[in-house]
Amino acid sequence: MNPTSRTRLRALRVAAPPLALALALTACTSSSHDGDATKKTAPPEGVVSYQPQAWSPADSTTALGSKDETIPSVIPEKLHVGAITPITKNDLVTLPGGFGSLEDGLQVLDPTTGATHSRIVVGPGIWEPVVHAFIGAKPSDPAVLAGEVWRPRGSRGKADFTVSTYAGDLLKPDEIKLPDYARLHSRTGSHAVTSDGRYFVSWDDGLYGLRVIDLKEHKESGALALRGCGPFTWTVGHDVYSVCQDTRELVRISIDAQGRPKVAGRAKVLPADFTGARTVGWAADAKQGLLIDAGGDVYLPDFSHGLPSAPLKPVGNAGRAEGRFADSVINSTAGSVAVAYTDSAANPDSAQAGDKSEVVLYAAAAFRSITVLPLKKLGVTGIAAIAYGYDGKTLYVVGAGAEKEGRPTQKVVGVDAATGRVVSSKTIQGALGDIGGLITPEAIG
Repeated sequence: MNPTSRTRLRALRVAAPPLALALALTACTSSSHDGDATKKTAPPEGVVSYQPQAWSPADSTTALGSKDETIPSVIPEKLHVGAITPITKNDLVTLPGGFGSLEDGLQVLDPTTGATHSRIVVGPGIWEPVVHAFIGAKPSDPAVLAGEVWRPRGSRGKADFTVSTYAGDLLKPDEIKLPDYARLHSRTGSHAVTSDGRYFVSWDDGLYGLRVIDLKEHKESGALALRGCGPFTWTVGHDVYSVCQDTRELVRISIDAQGRPKVAGRAKVLPADFTGARTVGWAADAKQGLLIDAGGDVYLPDFSHGLPSAPLKPVGNAGRAEGRFADSVINSTAGSVAVAYTDSAANPDSAQAGDKSEVVLYAAAAFRSITVLPLKKLGVTGIAAIAYGYDGKTLYVVGAGAEKEGRPTQKVVGVDAATGRVVSSKTIQGALGDIGGLITPEAIG
């Protein structure tokens, strides 16, 4: 510190009285020489005078009423996550909108009332969430299974890959840690849980094949490298059916008693102009798949009797001049297919794609249009997700509703799968964040 600075600092210390003295001066009255003992001396310039404020006990107009909140006897309090409301056949499970979050918040939604009654937070997948929801009878029953990627330092840190089953205490899922080389493919239809709840199967991007996780033994039980095939997992019992585009084949992969997968058969039934697809659907009751290839051709392969032997022909084409086909779903009985379309001819997976502007409901077998559901008919201003209810009788559409108190709302709209008639429309209550996807719960065991 130079001499000039020290001189300035000493001057400031002399000029500014201590704070305690300054506050004391504000409370002093004038001396008797002023002739008025009640007159208060004005505080020195630059010193704030603090006056006491009136205080009264809490009453019914205060936030807590006339009584304070009870202080718990046990500190810290026990977290209230010990039990969850089981998922029913009437529920759907929502997926969050957006991409790249550290965690995914799922919510259980009753689409007939619009109410949400449970929230389950899981780890994200590599691209899309890898999530399956299960119908349960009691809180301890499996509610959600998730293939997760946990990254403590984002994209540059070491990652943990897990398959976790959430039930009961949501902070303590039944977690199976996968090998460091596991890379579960996370597109819709590329992973499945067998109907008995024993195995989780997924195509793996690092393996270029199928990986099997034994949920009962809590371990990876086997893997099968199969280049040129996948990434679809239509499951019947312990058999997994998929596509081998290079050879235009459907393939059957059987899981043996030790949980090891092996090729059990191939059928060269796909046409020469088959162009592949990103996602597929599954009709569990009918044991039929839904596959719309890149050219819009719609296939409904039937695996109820094993691999089909006859050439697989498209039942129709999903292309429309009004826009590009985006999401597609099939109901459990394979009687109805719904396709969401964008308002642009651009591929919906590209950065230049338009918004989803309408849903078309089709009778599956002949791919005949039952009805067109534009935004106005659905009563929404945008479409976020579509899914059938568990029994397949109702198609549900989640979309943006009207603003309420300056905030956007979301609606869930029910459509009769046989007639295309709108049968319900409810504002979603209690949802945290935007809904970006819907899952139909599965029955296992």
